[in-house]
This record gives sequence, structure tokens and C-alpha cells, in this order.
Amino acid sequence: MPAALAGQLDRVRTTLATMTFQQKALAGVLVLGLALGSFFFVRWVTTPTYEPLFSNLSSTDAAAITEELTAEGVTYELQGADTILVPKEQVYSLRLAIAGKGLTPSAGSDSGYALLDEQGITTSEFEQQTTYQRALEGELNNTLESINGVKTASVHIAMPKDEVFVTDTSDPTAAVLLELTPGTELSGEQVTSVVNLVSSSISGMQPSGVTVTDQNGTQLSAGTGGASTGSQADDTATFQTTLQANAQRLLDQVLGAGNAIVTVAATMNFDQSQSTATTYTYPTEIPALSESSQTETYTGSGGGAAGVLGTDGTTGATTGGGDGSYNKDNTTTNNPVNTEVTNTIAAPGQVERLTVAVAVNSADGSAVPNGTIQDLVSQAVSLDPARGDQITVASMAFNTSAAEAAQAGLAAADAAAASERMWSLAKTGAIVGGLLLLVVLVWLRNRKKKGDLDDYEEYDADLDDVDALQIPSTRDARHDLRTSDAIEALERQRLRGEITTMIEAQPDQVASTLRGWLAESRT
Repeated sequence: MPAALAGQLDRVRTTLATMTFQQKALAGVLVLGLALGSFFFVRWVTTPTYEPLFSNLSSTDAAAITEELTAEGVTYELQGADTILVPKEQVYSLRLAIAGKGLTPSAGSDSGYALLDEQGITTSEFEQQTTYQRALEGELNNTLESINGVKTASVHIAMPKDEVFVTDTSDPTAAVLLELTPGTELSGEQVTSVVNLVSSSISGMQPSGVTVTDQNGTQLSAGTGGASTGSQADDTATFQTTLQANAQRLLDQVLGAGNAIVTVAATMNFDQSQSTATTYTYPTEIPALSESSQTETYTGSGGGAAGVLGTDGTTGATTGGGDGSYNKDNTTTNNPVNTEVTNTIAAPGQVERLTVAVAVNSADGSAVPNGTIQDLVSQAVSLDPARGDQITVASMAFNTSAAEAAQAGLAAADAAAASERMWSLAKTGAIVGGLLLLVVLVWLRNRKKKGDLDDYEEYDADLDDVDALQIPSTRDARHDLRTSDAIEALERQRLRGEITTMIEAQPDQVASTLRGWLAESRT
């Protein structure tokens, strides 16, 4: 063994021999922690970073790709059953290698518009139409799966058959099934976006012809073309909560917090309606566009021939006498007419009816009459009696047993927490006091031993003087006993010095060791 290494080993052995058991245990724990930390650090540094090679794979594609990776000796990890992770630096090279072997996932090979590349010259019209519909569905599936929270998507399109001699045809419809990732819930705006995306991708399809459903069978959009049923419920709840908060804030300021409760129920119409009204008006201040008049006047004396026409064309005329007169006036005026056409579109979300219920705590002795409260709440929620809105105000004693029980539970919890804090402080104080007491006892004991050693040293000096006058070879039993006591005193003094040095250098470790000794002595 080299001398340098042997010297290091001897130095280590000497150091271990002078250490106490607690020091050896502490050193062993530190060495073990350093070794474990180094091991995990090296493992973290050497472990490769994984990234997705392919995701949203079918079971067939995933099995084929993992089999190829295993044959090539490539390390990979599976995240779920549809995502394959490989080392970051190998992602692009592996994608090219897998594509070169024809193992590209089905999302890019046998779905979408890639289906149209497989058609031959003998394909019938029915096969062409069916393949086009499948390709359109596949493209919509891939587009919807790119939305955050959508794991898989399945779109089914119902296309009406084109006929030559039929003028009234139905519009195409679509059914969308979305498999959402766990914990994901689509909002009303997101569902509307899905509906508009699908309807805009197909010629002639209206948003009302798209139905969206999730994997649990919950209907997200009922094919109304507007907001989904869930969105309508959310809008209604938001409207009710807003009105209720306004009224409740007013009542809390008037009657005090907890002395009144208000509830608002709203009936809302989410149907979109359109009406057209035409109004005609005659402006009198504007002159006429055109005006014409006709006058006929006849004057004369005697009577004209009169009679009945015969069968031969002759008239059996009769002759009358007397003066005659005739006047006729006819006026035609074309006046301008203003035409006003009003086209009104009622937006969804109109309030049809409001119902408000107010309960006032009669135990608080409020002097505000119910009629005043009714008027205040009606103004706060914009109540319209002509619309059929109703409000009811009632005074009654509130049942406060639940609130009192909750208050008692909170008080008990606070008391338990305070007691726990007190016991924790007491335990900490007892431990600190015990440590301080132990340190004081050790200090007093060391001081007493130091005083005894100082006395012995003074006496030993006199003894040395006596021994100098005597023959060195003579030793009595008493002198031997005192010599051994002096050696023990010196050893104790050396140990005290080492302990003092250790306390000054490592006070936390010494305190931890003392606490361990105290725990062992208690058990």
C-alpha cells in the first residue's frame, strides 16, 4: 500500500478512535445523505428528457410502433394507451424512420382527404360520394381533436341525396361526439365554436343542424344554432344571481346583515324572433305630386226625345217640354306618401317573467314596513307588473339553530387550536428548559472538578518538593493513590476541554444529541 494512502488511513482511524458514538452516528448520516444526494443528482443528469413521438394513437398503431421501437432497441415510455414518449434528441429521426417503414399513424394515412388519393378509375359514383364524406368527417375529427381538452372526436354527417327534379331538399346535418380529457368541461362559448366550425365546413349546413354530445351522453348542443342548454342555464343563473345580489345588498344596508333573505327566479326566452312592420304617413306640408280637374256644364230649354227602342231600330219617341240645367266637377290629386319599414330582431335572452320572494326577520324588531321593503326591492330588480312580475314580502322569525351550532363549532375549533398551540409551546419550553438545566448542571460539575484539580495541583507542587528531598526510589501507597487521582483529573480536564470545544463548534448537533438522550431516559 502506498505510504500516502497508508498515512491517510491511519489519520482516519485516529479520528474515528477519538470520536464518540454520537459523533460517529452523525458522521455516518452525513456521509449517507451525501451519497444518496450524489446518486440522485447523477441519475437526474444522466436520465434523458422524453417528448411525445406520436399522440392520440389507436391501439393498432400504438402496438405496431412500439413493436418497431423495441426491435430497434430504442428506449421509450407509454403515457396512457395512446401516447409514446422517446428521448428528445431522437424524436425527429424516429418519426422519419417510422414514416419510411409505412407505420405513420392513421390520422395521416387512412383518414381525412388522404382517402381521396386511394381512388381508382373504376370507382363508382356512390363510392366517390361515400369516400368524400368519410374524408370530410376525418378532417373534422382531426380539427376538433386539436382543441385543448378534446381527447378524441367523431363526426357523423348526414348528406341529403341530390335529385334533378326535386326542388325542395333538406339541409345536411351532423352529429359530433367529443371525448373530453378527465376534468375538462367545455363552456357554452366553446360548444358554440364547435357548432359553427362544423356547420361552416359543410356546404348548405346550418348551425341548427349540428348536435354535440360528450362521452357521458350529455347533450352539449341541441341543434338550436345558438347557445347550448347548459349555457342557457348558466346565463339564467348569472342573471338571477346579479339581481339577487343587488337586492340583498340593499336589504343588508337597511335591515342589517342576516335580517333579510331575498330570492329571485327568472323565466327567460332564448328564442330569436324577427318582426317587420310597415307604416304609411301623409305629409300635409308637401305639395301634391300631380292634380287634375274636369268640369261639365249643360243648359237648355225644352225636352229632348225620349222613348223605348223598338225591335226595328226605331224609337217610339215622346216629346217633353221645360227648361233643363246640368253641372259636373271632378278633381284628381296625387299626394306623396311616406313609407316606413321597421325590421325588428329580438335577441335571445329576453326576460319573460320575474318572481321575487323576500323574508324579513321579525325578531330584530325592525320598524320598516313590508310595503316599503317591497317598493325598494321592486326598484332594485326592475320589476315590471305589466310583464306579469310578482313580489312577495313576509315577516317571520328566523331559525338560527344552524347558525348557532356553526358558531359553537367554530368556537370549539378555535379553543382546540389555542389549546394545541399552548401545549406545543409548553413542550418546546420544557425541552428548552431541560437542555438549559442540563447545560447548567454540566457547567457546575465541570467547575467543581476544576476546583478540585486546582487544589490537587497546589498540593502536588508541595508533594514534589517533598519528593525532591527524599530518595526517588521510595514510594508509599498514599503517594501512588494521589498520582492516579491526578492522572484521572487531567484526563477529565482534557475531556471537558474537548466537550467545550465541540459545543462551541457544533451547538445544534450537541443540542440534538442531548434531546435524544432525554427522550431515551424518559422511555
